[in-house]
Amino acid sequence: MRLTQILSLCGVAAVAISGLSCKNYLDEVSSKTLIQAENVRTVQELDILMTGAYSGIAREVAFGGNAPLIGDLFADLVAVNNINYRNSPSRSSLVYTWTQRELDYGLNGEFLQWSTFGLNNANNVLEILRSGQVQTPGETDPRLDINQQRGRIEGDARFVRALCIFEQTRLLGYPWGHTPDNSHPGPVGSYRSVASFGDLAYPRLSVKAAYDSVLNDLRMAERLLPERYDPALHLPDMQPRANKYAALALMARVYWQQDNVDSCLAVCNRLLGSGNNNRFPLVAGNLMPAQLFQRTGITPTTNSANRDEVIFELVNVVGRNSRTTNGAPLRTHFTLQSPYTAAQLANVNNLTSGPNLRMSQRFKTLANFDRTRDLRYRTLIDTSQATTAAAAWNSPNRLWFSRKWGSLGTTNLGPVQGVNSNVVMYRSAEFLLMRAEMNQRKGNTPLALNDLNAIRTRAGLPALATAPANLLEEIRTEFIRETFSEGTRIHDLRRLRQPVNPGDRSTSPSGVDCASANCSELPWNSRLLVFLVPQSLIDRNPLMVQND
Repeated sequence: MRLTQILSLCGVAAVAISGLSCKNYLDEVSSKTLIQAENVRTVQELDILMTGAYSGIAREVAFGGNAPLIGDLFADLVAVNNINYRNSPSRSSLVYTWTQRELDYGLNGEFLQWSTFGLNNANNVLEILRSGQVQTPGETDPRLDINQQRGRIEGDARFVRALCIFEQTRLLGYPWGHTPDNSHPGPVGSYRSVASFGDLAYPRLSVKAAYDSVLNDLRMAERLLPERYDPALHLPDMQPRANKYAALALMARVYWQQDNVDSCLAVCNRLLGSGNNNRFPLVAGNLMPAQLFQRTGITPTTNSANRDEVIFELVNVVGRNSRTTNGAPLRTHFTLQSPYTAAQLANVNNLTSGPNLRMSQRFKTLANFDRTRDLRYRTLIDTSQATTAAAAWNSPNRLWFSRKWGSLGTTNLGPVQGVNSNVVMYRSAEFLLMRAEMNQRKGNTPLALNDLNAIRTRAGLPALATAPANLLEEIRTEFIRETFSEGTRIHDLRRLRQPVNPGDRSTSPSGVDCASANCSELPWNSRLLVFLVPQSLIDRNPLMVQND
């Protein structure tokens, strides 16, 4: 079965959330055939369902775009660049202004639609495996033998389910710690497959139950998934999918979100390996744009024994993934596609073209880059656009744009411009910094300094010979420098229970960008940072409860 032959069930729950059909999705794949769960009889058909699950979650409105965008839009490291974006509110600008809590087809509704699509496919696969309906007696090819493949497929389905439930919980549930026992409502997804609207009668899990279930799925996935793709043992469909290390990376994020120091540290050690032998070696600093953010298709280091920094990515299938179009959210929000003219830059607060967002003044201060040596500043941020050449690096008149999701456009757009590129979800730099923080909080300063220095030296900075008194803050600042515009910021603030600074919102005309919060800091568990459940799902599920 070719990778591009993506067939899948159409999740009724996803349709309920969006109010739309699956027609547009099915138009994007090479076959219109629907596989009904009761008719699945082969390993190939189970893999087809999993390919459909991955295709759903990789969309530009799911994990390939909306999820990382929301993590930035809610927080303080980006600012409005295009005034048309502010003055004609879109789905994402309403998140930035803290006013989008209920839009059935907003950023939240779109994400829920397609994360539920992936979740439903994963649930179907798990139920089919439990039923025992797939039997392959006499099969001599291990790739097609259900007895050989059952664990891999189950692990894959559990990983996707954990991924979808975890992100739904972070967006729809109040954060971990909002109530003493975390009994407040969590995700809206179901743990059984939804085949008809009659199946839409299930309650929301509590946040505690959701986290427990996610961790249980990931522990199973770690045990069941192979370390890498082996063409002698696995069908080609597995090449872009999760392996055991992807499950460990997500598990580390879950414990990180809970601020569970001991467990996060233990999982990071299992993921990365001990000592200086990082299982996923960092790419060279000057190659970060090309080897991290301009990857496309199945690369030699995707799910293979020849590893690099990327642990798991959403692999682009050219012409199939709608997120790869010129208008994909990450590109249109962050990427400067054409230089501004002098006339346009005469008033940078009145720009009517270009990306929706730029890096905020607050980001400039918080990141505090060594602008001479730091390769992230020099290669991953475009600072060329300014009213005058003399505009200082931290002047509001010198604009900063992220290059992680593409750079200046040309007439023939490609990966360099952020088109047809993979979306990296987990890379080892993030987990080195997680481990550094956890080690420092445990009093293991030499180990913390070792991981911090690995990130610093890759970025072209000198290693710190001795630990500074504020090492913990240095690690957290390095996290900002390393993961900006990757959607981590709001989740980090919630984890640390720190307020969300309004950032540049208060400088917008009449403070309209933060009017709903009186241009004040938001508490880490503010209701303005939690989406409401789409009304269409409330209407169809009698057991569904709404956030306040």
